[in-house]
Amino acid sequence: MIKFPGPAHGGRSLEVDFFRGVVLLMIVVDHISGSMLGQFTLQRFAIFDATEVFVFLAGYATAAAYTAIADKNGDEAARWRFLQRGWQLYRSFLLTVTLMLLLGLLFTALRLHTPTLEYTDIGTFIDEPLQIGSEMIRLARQPYLSSILPMYMLFALASPLIVPSVRRRPWLAAAGSLAMWGLAPLLARFLPTVTPAGWTFNPFAWQLLFVIGVVCRLHPLKSYQREDADAALRRRKLTRVAAAVAIGFLCMRMFVEFDPGPVFKQNLSSLRVGSFMAVLWLVAMMVRQGWIRQLADHLPLVVTVGKNGLVCFVAGTMISLLADILLYLAVGGQPGRWAGLMADICAIAAMLAVGVLAQVWKDYRKRGRERRSHAAAAH
Repeated sequence: MIKFPGPAHGGRSLEVDFFRGVVLLMIVVDHISGSMLGQFTLQRFAIFDATEVFVFLAGYATAAAYTAIADKNGDEAARWRFLQRGWQLYRSFLLTVTLMLLLGLLFTALRLHTPTLEYTDIGTFIDEPLQIGSEMIRLARQPYLSSILPMYMLFALASPLIVPSVRRRPWLAAAGSLAMWGLAPLLARFLPTVTPAGWTFNPFAWQLLFVIGVVCRLHPLKSYQREDADAALRRRKLTRVAAAVAIGFLCMRMFVEFDPGPVFKQNLSSLRVGSFMAVLWLVAMMVRQGWIRQLADHLPLVVTVGKNGLVCFVAGTMISLLADILLYLAVGGQPGRWAGLMADICAIAAMLAVGVLAQVWKDYRKRGRERRSHAAAAH
């Protein structure tokens, strides 16, 4: 499997943070109607989109963090940390929903109506605030971009089961994940929901990519230096196959009328998985060559966004929503290319600023903890 190299002295992987930052920026522009840069993101050239990358990276980073905590402080500390992470993600979901509703209330009070406002559920909330609020609290209603956070919360809570299982018996864990993926449409009936369509992202299906990320982190490929001639030959053949598959899906996406519908994404269809795995292998080969690290070194602000993924995701939902609404109001309908490009630039600049501010705050708090620790030691 695949392993992204970490920093020379341990800690976070520069490549993982870089990819996470790129994906967060993609998610923002993909949700701006009329976005010009959105015409050049993954969803235009592949059967999958930024969501697959984000879920895979979540599994990869979770495996790295869980094992680091378990090896240093024991399994109990790791389990407790990811229970806290689940609670943090639930609070982030509620915060995102609250911000959406506040933004919707503001524009409704100003009598500024746009199509995007409907996605925030502000209309139904105004009519029945207690009922709609309770549905959001119990995750039965997940408006707009907030819908991915409940799935991440479940993955965090399941990490104390997933990571040790993959670490000890990877093939058995992978088989169990595949079986759950196959049964996902049936298992989705057990999720709380107020609509027949169910959750936007079926976690019983999407856990497959999360588990693949965990497997890739805990059971990586051998390095070039240690592989024999047969292994090198197999790697080259697999790279050619992956390239052919990726090109095939590219042609399918660009030249064939293809309208998969929401269920295609909701239950993570096999076409999406196949397309993603082919591109994943090719990107992994680029990482092993050092190309991605060189690119990340030249784009430190993108890496900073990736380091502060949760904060930037919550902020990104507001940035994309606000950019979409303001763009619609500014042009009175479908924006032209240059208006869309300006919206993209403003949204990306805002995301980069959020990443920098979040990192400054994180460093400030870290220095404060270190000072208190030194002071306590001195006494």
